[in-house]
Amino acid sequence: MMISTLFLVAASIAYGAEKAPATLDGLLQEVHQFSSADRELNKARERLFNADLNQQQALLTKSKHRLQAAEAEQARLKKAFDDNDLKLAEMEALIQQRAGQLGEVFGVAKEEADELRSLLEDSLSSADNPGRAAQLAFAESKRIPTLKELETLWYQLQLEMIASGEISRFDAPVVTEAGNAVSQPVVRFGLFAAATEQGEFLNWDVNQQVLAVLPTQPEGGLAQLSGYLQGVSNEVRVDPTRGQLFMLLDREPKLMERVHQGGEVGYLILGLGALGLLVALLQMMNMLVDEMKVRTQLRRADHLNQSNALGRVLLTVSDMQLSQEQRELKVDEAILKELPRIERGQSFVKLLAAVAPLLGLLGTVIGMIATFQSITLFGTSDPKLMAGGISQALITTVLGLVVAIPLLFCHSYLVARGRRLTQILQEKSLGMLAEAESLNAREAFERAA
Repeated sequence: MMISTLFLVAASIAYGAEKAPATLDGLLQEVHQFSSADRELNKARERLFNADLNQQQALLTKSKHRLQAAEAEQARLKKAFDDNDLKLAEMEALIQQRAGQLGEVFGVAKEEADELRSLLEDSLSSADNPGRAAQLAFAESKRIPTLKELETLWYQLQLEMIASGEISRFDAPVVTEAGNAVSQPVVRFGLFAAATEQGEFLNWDVNQQVLAVLPTQPEGGLAQLSGYLQGVSNEVRVDPTRGQLFMLLDREPKLMERVHQGGEVGYLILGLGALGLLVALLQMMNMLVDEMKVRTQLRRADHLNQSNALGRVLLTVSDMQLSQEQRELKVDEAILKELPRIERGQSFVKLLAAVAPLLGLLGTVIGMIATFQSITLFGTSDPKLMAGGISQALITTVLGLVVAIPLLFCHSYLVARGRRLTQILQEKSLGMLAEAESLNAREAFERAA
């Protein structure tokens, strides 16, 4: 009792000194009021907890009912699945029983339909008969093909055979070089080639199922195709590989592309070859001019002229005061003076003819070094990485030989013409010396007589 009283006093003090009762009766009355308020609060809490408990029990009951319904539905579906599976097995057995030996026939028909579908996707005849491959979709189905589908297979086979031997004209979308699809009149030559009426050969794009203009047209094919379409010619170029050869034309490098593959060594070889041919050409022209002058001098032997080699040589022995030995020495000296002019450029052309293959060999070595560097860095998995070095190695060798062979012919020609001109100078000069010696002998004989 004493403890309760102390507790009530402490509560009164905590509640506040201003509201504290003045007597013990007031304090006791106030404690009764607090107790009543706490009891009412606890009862409200209990009512709230009981309401929540009832709600949770209702939800639990509802969930149990739903679980029971789901389990019942699962059992029903499992039973229906088992019944359907059994029924499907019975129907398959019945189909096999009724089909008998036709099952193999249907299997072969599906295999043929699958092969024909792939063939039609790659065929040029699909350009004027679009959607043909979709009609053979039953090839991937497990069911027995219908009579209509079998007739479709027969019809598509016959249509493909007919299309392989006919020339067809039709309008179809064509992808131009700019990438735009434009509807144009198209001519199809069997299954081998297709072209527009403007004379451009087309390629069948299997992935897009559309015709596209070839990036590189066959040489002379445009004129021949235009003549055929206009009725001027009855010949046209076709690709028996169904476009594969025409597509390879785009990969074949042009002449200048081949030259560029030779690199700096290739440019050097071509530069030296052009220089050698220029020197040889100039020397040939000079020798032709000299030969024409010499032939003119031969026709006018009594009028010696300093403008040609023969005239200059013969003028050295025209002095009759010289002895025979002196004349021979003079002739030899005059011919030796003419030799540098006659043999001008021959050594240089011969040098270039010998250097060109060596430079080609140098380019070959450089190209092989580049090839082995590519192999070291990237391995041999991609041959395209090695193609640049190999191309340089081969092209420089070819360029060296292409330059050396004409230069050798030019050198041989210059040497032959030079020897011929030198032989003319020697023959005429020696003939003149022989005449002079004969004249001197006759004069000496006459004086002695």
